[in-house]
Amino acid sequence: MNDFQPLFLEDLRISIPGYSIIRFAYHRHTQKSDLIQEHTHNHSQFLLYLRGQGIQTFNGKPVPVRRGVLLYFPPNTPHGFIKSIKSPPLSMVINFKENSSAKLKANNKTLSPVRLSEIEHTLNQMIQSVDLQQTNNISSASKILQIFSVLFDELEDKKNKDRKVYPVTEKVRRLLREIQIMPRSPREIAKLLIEDLSSLNRKVRHESALNLGTLLDEARQKRSYIGLRKEKLPISKIAWDCGFTDPNYFARWFRKKVGQSPRQWRDGNP
Repeated sequence: MNDFQPLFLEDLRISIPGYSIIRFAYHRHTQKSDLIQEHTHNHSQFLLYLRGQGIQTFNGKPVPVRRGVLLYFPPNTPHGFIKSIKSPPLSMVINFKENSSAKLKANNKTLSPVRLSEIEHTLNQMIQSVDLQQTNNISSASKILQIFSVLFDELEDKKNKDRKVYPVTEKVRRLLREIQIMPRSPREIAKLLIEDLSSLNRKVRHESALNLGTLLDEARQKRSYIGLRKEKLPISKIAWDCGFTDPNYFARWFRKKVGQSPRQWRDGNP
């Protein structure tokens, strides 16, 4: 987690019909933000939790939050936060103005691992390419809009039939879902599918903007959750099933992805 690089893009003027994005942030909570009294603001907000967990409140009602929980606050919606584990949560925030009179109501939902992979892949691209001194960078604006679109579609609950079909990407996902022991690298995935590594990666990127490494991490995370919910299954066996020969490396990988050690996650998710 020491290599985490935050993003704070403020005073944005990214406008599309009906909406104007004014701030984008990807950051860990500080000690000051581990306990936030209910407050309001005059803009709308998307808040997506990527690590950690706690209790988010809005309109006086408590909502447990953890990785994958998306919240939407319209203007003047009271909301606050209470951290529930030692490690600081990692979240992504988009503040925006809505010009439409048909605003959504305050809401929350849990995103699928597929949607989380899409968003985290875009965040990684931003971290690698964005010039933090140029908040109106065209590349950054396009990626922010891409994430905004995914969140809005999820909140509006658009049907799966409206989404594109990704045959090669789904073929890789199916392999990783059904294989007994997870491949240890993208190269092994390509070998199992009798494909050239570069060619297969290119096909996946063209279809879904993901890559084999992202799909492998996505599948490992799903499998690790299943294993950790089996109380008597040793963590070393879970690590092996997820494609890790070293349980310590698995624990470091898991903490980086989830913000907790495997044991901490198991204790909190019986």
